[in-house]
Amino acid sequence: MEPQSCCTCAMADFDLPDARRPDLAPSFLSAMTVLGEGTVALFDADGTLWRDDVADDFTRWMIDTGAISGEQWSRYLEIYREDHAAGCRYLLMLYAGLTQTALHDRVWTWWREHARRRWVPEALEALYFLAEAGCEIWIVTGSPSDTMYPLRDFLPVSTVIGMDFELDEQDVITGGHSGISCADEGKAEKVRALLGDERRVVFAAGNGSLDRAMMELSTDVAWAVYPNATFEAVARSRGWPILPRPDDFVEETKLA
Repeated sequence: MEPQSCCTCAMADFDLPDARRPDLAPSFLSAMTVLGEGTVALFDADGTLWRDDVADDFTRWMIDTGAISGEQWSRYLEIYREDHAAGCRYLLMLYAGLTQTALHDRVWTWWREHARRRWVPEALEALYFLAEAGCEIWIVTGSPSDTMYPLRDFLPVSTVIGMDFELDEQDVITGGHSGISCADEGKAEKVRALLGDERRVVFAAGNGSLDRAMMELSTDVAWAVYPNATFEAVARSRGWPILPRPDDFVEETKLA
């Protein structure tokens, strides 16, 4: 069950820039010729729209506030370092026993009061540009879908696709994973399952190997945002435009 919008949100509530910067939108967007009705733009979230990781930051906040146990946190980090996709699925176990309604309430509190994202301005302006050109904006993430639903209320986002919690008959999170695993090849598979015959992907942005298959769905532009050296080489081999990491970029702690 997806939550309904619960508030009207000012941009400043989520540390979005106070003013738009259309000049930061990548120049290659202006050369795109197939936009408008029936087109979809895919954006990874963590590391693409912002530098931080929502799944980790929100989970740490849930642990620190006593909403969930942190007993399995170290194990999650171990699994993630060895297999990113498996780590994304394992994280869902930390939420077992929580009702989905209670989770959504806490997700909104975190986004309103604690999220403090370090937005990637070029990616944010690309999102606005494509939305204004008539593209549907889909967020495709390896984080739990429920943690990203607020994006639909303060950005022009129509669809959030992520890791889905398995729920019991009382809408209590079991700790298991439901449906297609939204990482690596699963990102592309899940997008294709929802795309239908009336839409086409014309743009996709991501920052790493778990986004590659999703990015390859685009019939026009695939954009590598802040890629590491390995994924930058992949992007160059495919002729994808690249937004290089800035000098002050710091790798995620769990990957360092």
